Amino acid sequence: MALTTTATASTLEQWETAYFQESIRESGFKPYMGTGSEKPFVVKNKLISGGQVIHIPLVMALREAGTGTGTLVGNEENVINKNYDLKPFWHRKAVAVDKDEQHVSSIELLKAMRDMLKVWEVDEMRDGICDALGSVVEDSSAYSKNKGHSKEVFFGDATTTQKNAYAAANEHRILFGDTESNYNATFATGLATVSQSTDKLTAANLVLMKKKAKKRLRTKTGSSSDVPAIRPIRTGEQGREFFVVFTDSENFANLKSDETITKANREARPRDVESNPLFQDGDLIYDGLVIREIPEIAATSSTVSPAYLCGAQALGHAWGQRPRATERKEDDYGFIKGVGTESLWSCEKLRFNGMDHGVMTGFFYTG
Repeated sequence: MALTTTATASTLEQWETAYFQESIRESGFKPYMGTGSEKPFVVKNKLISGGQVIHIPLVMALREAGTGTGTLVGNEENVINKNYDLKPFWHRKAVAVDKDEQHVSSIELLKAMRDMLKVWEVDEMRDGICDALGSVVEDSSAYSKNKGHSKEVFFGDATTTQKNAYAAANEHRILFGDTESNYNATFATGLATVSQSTDKLTAANLVLMKKKAKKRLRTKTGSSSDVPAIRPIRTGEQGREFFVVFTDSENFANLKSDETITKANREARPRDVESNPLFQDGDLIYDGLVIREIPEIAATSSTVSPAYLCGAQALGHAWGQRPRATERKEDDYGFIKGVGTESLWSCEKLRFNGMDHGVMTGFFYTG
């Protein structure tokens, strides 16, 4: 009797598809990733080789009034736009076992190692997004510092000069504590104002971040020096708008115990044990803001941590190659079996003229 078996290539392809979907979902960021420009994390898929770039267009909203019944010819408005270039880089990991430990076929071994590789990919993607949210400036020299991975300077690697450049370019994208007057173009000076109990992450401070994010400042000429508002995320036919806030466990705990948030959960959300944050851990929702805890977001100092309010086109996530299963070829005469994964991607904060395009960063007291 002849038995039909599934081809190895088909099994690997199914594994790769499931592996990709699960790693994206379990990173904690999947609901906010998509190919449309309304998503906080704009995803671009393009089959390329390492070292090439993927372009993400940033198009500013039209600023000038319409002409009504007046003549349009000669009165067209210049659309301010820019391409942001992302350079995907390789992410690779492998595991191996020798014949002394092998008790399964190569396909079964692949399944056995799958969870280990997926956990690594989840951590790699989550950390890459957290690094992008906390990056301060673009600097081409960062390519060498980041092993050719990214032109962004991550906060932990930034010099005092680079932090000050970030603060100077992002006056309208930074909130130090509970008042806008805490702002200072010298980053350390602004951060030093965040030192009191009133500067914790609260419902009131979230509303202030949202207000600042929605503010649009215009020059008389309507030039590129205008400060655009951060575009909210819009939902379907209802036309609702919201922002999403990512922050660490310290800030999240302070917010969760805030009296206004507690009252909102108690009085305005369902009393369902499975969904109400009073009973179960999960996202907080308040005033058009979805607040998600990401424990791996790094603190800014020993007493201050960031909260990232994201609207549309906050980050760019470029894929050159989705995760692909690999197998070890050098096998010591068949004694060693090794499986791995490789993918080609990059994630960076989108900027326009040095200013964060879709991210408002608040720094709050956690000491």
